[in-house]
Amino acid sequence: MAKNSRAMPSWAIYPGIVLIAFVVWRKFSAGEWLKLPGGKKFHSIGKQNKIRIDGYGDGRFGASRDQGKRQHEGIDLVVTTGESILSPITGKVVRYAYPYPDDPRYSGVHIQNDEYLVKMFYLSPVLAKPGQQVMQGQAIGTAQKISTKYGSGMIDHVHVEVWPNGVGRAIDPAPLFGLG
Repeated sequence: MAKNSRAMPSWAIYPGIVLIAFVVWRKFSAGEWLKLPGGKKFHSIGKQNKIRIDGYGDGRFGASRDQGKRQHEGIDLVVTTGESILSPITGKVVRYAYPYPDDPRYSGVHIQNDEYLVKMFYLSPVLAKPGQQVMQGQAIGTAQKISTKYGSGMIDHVHVEVWPNGVGRAIDPAPLFGLG
């Protein structure tokens, strides 16, 4: 006995496509697809993804600076001079930054999206220009040799600050990089 089979009309699949598109849009707009394995939200900026601790001090958020006069407002992530530095977030390059007004050898970049302003110092942002959109994990520059300024006892690093919505107080970026 032959089975009676009819082809499904093409219009019948559209509601399914619309539902899938809606779910994809919700996950993307909620930032769920930006979260990386291990609970990280930010992409590693370099190869090592570890915080600097050396004879000059501690690169963790809140560490003492200037004999206790201030606290460190970011983290110092260990890099190798000349290494490609990657954007930790998808966002717009707001501007170049110069951490030492009296020493133009050192530079950085500010990248902002709807959630964070990320300030990064001690990199040459040759691949990212102000006004340019960059993607998370995209190469944006190269690591500078900060030990030239402070001496060979300081491990070369990129300083990273994170400001929610670009205002208020800096937050500890370590958990966003999967660093405890």
